[in-house]
Amino acid sequence: MSENRREGIQSEHGFVVKERAHVQIHGMTEVLSFDENNVSLATTSGNMNIEGSELRVNVLDVKEGTVTVDGHIDSIYYQDSEPTAPSRGLFGKLFH
Repeated sequence: MSENRREGIQSEHGFVVKERAHVQIHGMTEVLSFDENNVSLATTSGNMNIEGSELRVNVLDVKEGTVTVDGHIDSIYYQDSEPTAPSRGLFGKLFH
């Protein structure tokens, strides 16, 4: 098992958004931080951020690796923990 996966947590990560007001996530390994504008989670697929307003963590089951967030959801994105390689630009891509 990888270090991100604890016993009992679903190995597959996924989420379902309903009406931009409710998101149910599985495959969560840790809640990194949360406030009314941002929820940051570690998942089995990398760090996940939910941005919006009036966000609330309503259901949290660490053993099962599930979390439910309600509020106005503006965006959901993943943040890689490792920096990506610098862009080579157009000429770097053409003449590699």
